[in-house]
Amino acid sequence: MVRNTLLPAVLAAFLAFPAVAQEDLYDPLKRNVEAFTGMLEQALELDGGLFGLGGERIDSMYLAGHGLVLEVRSNLANARSQLNLVVLNNSVLALRQGDNPFAMLARQSEDEAEDAVDTAISQAGEYARILRDADGVDDDSFEQLRVEIESLRQENRDGVERLRELTEELSASALEQGERFEQALSELTAEMGQLRERAEEMADELREQSESAQLERAERWQQDVASLELRLTGAMCEYGASLRELPSNENVTVILNGLGDESSGGGRADLVHTFSKSDLLACAEGDIDPALLGERSGRYSY
Repeated sequence: MVRNTLLPAVLAAFLAFPAVAQEDLYDPLKRNVEAFTGMLEQALELDGGLFGLGGERIDSMYLAGHGLVLEVRSNLANARSQLNLVVLNNSVLALRQGDNPFAMLARQSEDEAEDAVDTAISQAGEYARILRDADGVDDDSFEQLRVEIESLRQENRDGVERLRELTEELSASALEQGERFEQALSELTAEMGQLRERAEEMADELREQSESAQLERAERWQQDVASLELRLTGAMCEYGASLRELPSNENVTVILNGLGDESSGGGRADLVHTFSKSDLLACAEGDIDPALLGERSGRYSY
């Protein structure tokens, strides 16, 4: 009975030994990676100094035989999502408008024209919001636009009400008073036409501004990504040799989360760089420069 009790205990201790030994084997590498990751986070300014937002970090994983995998989560990915939302809103609004949303106003009935004025004012308001979301205007300028648009909306309401009152008076008036009411109705209709033109002009102007701001924001985003990649290759050149515990035949793969080229299906891809340890050592020793290190990293989107 004693032997039957002792044998499982000895066997369990024997089986557990490789796992303990394996943990001890990788402990130096873990500490090495933690120190390197901290330096890389500072070099990439992921502590909030670059983008001014939280949630930026580097997650690490070691794959034996391949090397170290680092996933960089920056707020540039969030900025891209916001930019894509601005583009989507602009596209949906343009789709609702059609090729020329105001081309048929001259042929519409009075009631339809009134609705068209209100539609143009609403579109101006939507473009103003898109412009703000694309960083095309600051909060104060947006508030001024909002007040101006609301003023147009109130003018339209007042004009519609006056038009309705005149129409009712004209129907109830004596025949000899018809000409006076017809003249007043004609003047009010002309005022409403001018209001429509102002609303159309504002909507067109804000649409152009929102499209321009959208393009500028996309260009700034691309510049920010390029700047991040430059800092990455510079940091890998400067600090890569500090990964002393990484086997010499392995690599450091850096995944820039959400920063890759978008697929044709609209999916968000990651941007991947793979640095061999031999190239990291060569760059640290001055045999190659950071630019060449970046070229050798096999940059691709996935």
